[in-house]
Amino acid sequence: MTIWFRAITAGFVALALSGCILQAKSPLFTDAQAQLLLAGYGKLTTYEKSGDAWNKSTDQISFVADAKHYIATADKSELEISFVPIDGNWWALQAIEAAKPAIYVLVDAEPKELLFYPIACKDLKESGKFAADVEFVDSDCLVKPGADYKALFKSLTAAPGEASTKLVVEP
Repeated sequence: MTIWFRAITAGFVALALSGCILQAKSPLFTDAQAQLLLAGYGKLTTYEKSGDAWNKSTDQISFVADAKHYIATADKSELEISFVPIDGNWWALQAIEAAKPAIYVLVDAEPKELLFYPIACKDLKESGKFAADVEFVDSDCLVKPGADYKALFKSLTAAPGEASTKLVVEP
């Protein structure tokens, strides 16, 4: 199982390459806020970015709808995944694994693919723009209790960085 699945099975990210990603001690979004984004996409295949190339992942993820979220499974590991609309094509992915902080990734939902952008703590800290809403501890970052997290995610879509993973509709 790749580290990538830990990020979605703990944000669709190669944590070793991007550093730690945005987390919250408890989930920011409820099931009522989530939508079944993947319902209209059909069969999805996972690709990971390596340099300038997209390579088909050896660890494919299956998604099973459960209420308004998904149970994502790969290599016998499971996560609860929610997709919450942010603005236009932009969504927040919330990944929950029992007894661990919730993890967040930005998703650009295009008609034939979903692009996943890690929210790297290093980038947030270096920007100097997010100290009011994000607590930085060593290489980790957590959304502060009481933060306007909807505004936070919307502001993150302005400069999302580089996609690290994508799900592509394939026949």
